Amino acid sequence: MSSNIASRRFLSAARSPSVSRRPRLVTGTTSITHPLQNGAKPQSCILFEQHRRYYSNSPTNNSNSLTPQAQDAGALTSSDGVSGRPINFDVAAKIEGNESQIVTVTLEPNQVLRAESGAMMFMTDGVEMNTTTGGGLSTGFQRMLTGQNFFISDYVYNRPTGKGQVALGTDFPSKIVRLNVAEYGGKITCQKGALLCASHTIDIEMAFTKNFSAGFFGSEGFVLQALSGQGDVFVKAGGTLIRKDLEEGEDLRISGGSLVAFSNGVDFDVQMMKGVKNTLFGGEGLFVTTLTGPGTVWIQGQPPQRMIGEIARRVPSGGGMMFGVPVGGGGGGEGGDGDGGEEQ
Repeated sequence: MSSNIASRRFLSAARSPSVSRRPRLVTGTTSITHPLQNGAKPQSCILFEQHRRYYSNSPTNNSNSLTPQAQDAGALTSSDGVSGRPINFDVAAKIEGNESQIVTVTLEPNQVLRAESGAMMFMTDGVEMNTTTGGGLSTGFQRMLTGQNFFISDYVYNRPTGKGQVALGTDFPSKIVRLNVAEYGGKITCQKGALLCASHTIDIEMAFTKNFSAGFFGSEGFVLQALSGQGDVFVKAGGTLIRKDLEEGEDLRISGGSLVAFSNGVDFDVQMMKGVKNTLFGGEGLFVTTLTGPGTVWIQGQPPQRMIGEIARRVPSGGGMMFGVPVGGGGGGEGGDGDGGEEQ
């Protein structure tokens, strides 16, 4: 009997208004006061505020999260929108060969190498090639006027780890020289078609001769190739390559077609060859190219045009008995297995 009376008294006291009831909601380690006590905020407002703070600080739910390539702080974007990490050519590039050279470039993840289309010798597994106009039709036509192809190829190593390689060769037996554009005033002017490959942030533009005589009588023509931007370029030259550093006002006269490139600040012009005998019998023609410093000039010892002209001059123009010179077809045709390929 006494136990039943004690139980009824306990239940009656629990229902009494004088007993303070402060139910609490527990979310994680945070205790939330009931909204009816002490003027506390409504429970929904408190929960919303906690969720807002949690998700705004969560890196996995950030709406502005970028791809790994875009998150790379060292990535650079070219004028046509190609993004990639710059290449340290001091350790990544290797020029091999003597009179006919090639260049091999080692690519790390997200690095981009821009090269003349058709110059690739090989590329290892993991390297991808993307051929574009490099900025639209107008950019492609502009590049054609400078002696390059309408299309240009970008090589990128897209794997997260490891390295890839790209080897590039020239279309004519040539020496290859690497030049840093920033070291030569931010712009290097070359003969048409001199560029082999470069950093993806290098721009190829047209450079016009300053006067009519230089374009009409000079062997380089009216349009030259201007390379500007951030990074390095690899330029090809026929035969022996010579570098000349010119002082302020110093002149250098070179034969037509021997010019490879010159740095920003060098003045380009043509002058008439002095002396009638020099003009008629000297073999250099009526005009010579004149370069005035300050700046640096690169000269080639065997211009491709000169070699092609000498070969063409020795080809018989017709008449007389001629013997055909066999030329290998490369891929091998019918009967081309090396034992004569006699027709049945």
